[in-house]
Amino acid sequence: MKNLTILCAILLFSFSIFAQNEGKIINLNGQWDFDQTTEAFPPQKFTRKCPVPGLIHLAEPKIEAYEKLFKRPDQVLADEAYDYRKLQYEPKYSWYKKIVNVPADLKGSEAMLSILKSKYVTQVYVNGKDIGQSVSCYTPIDFKVTNAMKFGEDNEIMIRVGERIWLPPGAAGSTDKEKVNYIPGIWDDVFLSFSGKQKS
Repeated sequence: MKNLTILCAILLFSFSIFAQNEGKIINLNGQWDFDQTTEAFPPQKFTRKCPVPGLIHLAEPKIEAYEKLFKRPDQVLADEAYDYRKLQYEPKYSWYKKIVNVPADLKGSEAMLSILKSKYVTQVYVNGKDIGQSVSCYTPIDFKVTNAMKFGEDNEIMIRVGERIWLPPGAAGSTDKEKVNYIPGIWDDVFLSFSGKQKS
């Protein structure tokens, strides 16, 4: 009987620990504000919408370079994909913006922003703070955003992507011999996840 009591106590304690550390996820997929700039600073005003997941050609109203993005190559030259002089349009920074309310009861938890796939040279800002950058194009990227998060309030999340030609040498950017231009954007899920504080 004593052993049974101890076993029950251990199970209850384990369940309590699990419940405390059970994570919460806020899905950020859907319509985002969108626009482009020639400089590496966010636009003063967002005039377009773009779905996430969604590459920049899905923005509405259509971006200025829309028709040129789908130009077919005259010849197969993989090296041209890295030559900024061969671009058929002016390279721009593409900005996605979303406002999300984070419940107050999540305060005290660790917050992570996950982008499962995006390209190229992804930069993340939360409430105006520069969170970090990644050159990954085909693997998930995670950003710790706890210190920038406002719990119980609206939060501004901005994701900036660049052009393929801005990838550093050796970065995985793919080569498609049927393309002249490569379309940037967020092409997989984006979400916030919250968990118990990590031990230092």
